[in-house]
Amino acid sequence: MLNLDNNNTAGRPGVGLLFVSVIMMVLGLGLLMPNPAQAKVKVVATLADLGWIAEQVGGDDAEVEYLCKGHRDPHVLPAKPSLARKMKKADLLIYNGLELEIGWLPLLVDAARNPRIRPGQQGELDCSRALGEGETLEVPVGEVDRSQGDIHPLGNPHFLLDPRNGIAVGHLIAERLAILDPEAADRYLQRAALMADTIQERMKDWEAMVDGMAIRKLIVYHQHWEYLAHWLELDIIGVIENRPGISPAPRHVEGLIELGRRQGPVVVVAATWDHIDAAARVAEKTGSSLVVLPGSTFALEEASGYLELFEVICGKLESASAATPKAGS
Repeated sequence: MLNLDNNNTAGRPGVGLLFVSVIMMVLGLGLLMPNPAQAKVKVVATLADLGWIAEQVGGDDAEVEYLCKGHRDPHVLPAKPSLARKMKKADLLIYNGLELEIGWLPLLVDAARNPRIRPGQQGELDCSRALGEGETLEVPVGEVDRSQGDIHPLGNPHFLLDPRNGIAVGHLIAERLAILDPEAADRYLQRAALMADTIQERMKDWEAMVDGMAIRKLIVYHQHWEYLAHWLELDIIGVIENRPGISPAPRHVEGLIELGRRQGPVVVVAATWDHIDAAARVAEKTGSSLVVLPGSTFALEEASGYLELFEVICGKLESASAATPKAGS
């Protein structure tokens, strides 16, 4: 409690009143000043694509990190302690799902010891939930075992290579952030809508690049491009890596070369982290163009965002088609 009759004010008319005035002014200023900024929601995304989307949706209300750099194959990321430390303070973990990260994410979740991001909690978000019924491609039929390679029993997980799915994931992230941070709910939803409008507008340009491709048949190294091909109406006629995650047998490669010669001309597609030698051999022996595409945001320097990712992919496909000799030429 303030004592205005202490030795500092006694016998000095007006000083006590002046002191009171100063105190009241300071208190008044304190009431007028804004409250300290609310702590940002801490978001950890497994993939660079998801990190980019989360940044657009979260804006100034979220702090986003991602675990798998764009140049890394997301199937085989090492579960390093440094990654677990990033997850330790996360309010929200967003991951691709469909078991893409099955080899490393459960280990990191256990090591992080963060109850907020455990399975079933509000801080855990499987982004494959954004896919509607029937939108997951290549769901295996029958029994699945390890002899078939690194096959995904829930279906092909590379759905973010269709930008329409990126839009759906953005809305899903916004809805979850709105639950975790209701004061900023409207801002999250508005940013997701703005991102959706931007992607839809850019899609017209990307589709126009590919619409004029004379060569629309692809041989791909890994089953990474099915959602992209589905969106752009391209035809994948063969996969070099016949068992996912296992180097292709020479006999299988020779069979693909024969298929490419028979059904060609084709464009051979590999991701930046694939074994390029086998893809290059198929392209050479079939007289086709090989195009090495960024499989993720930041996989190449020019793929500096999710929008730029599709700009690069569609531009490279268009150029590869133009460079491939036509049948009979």
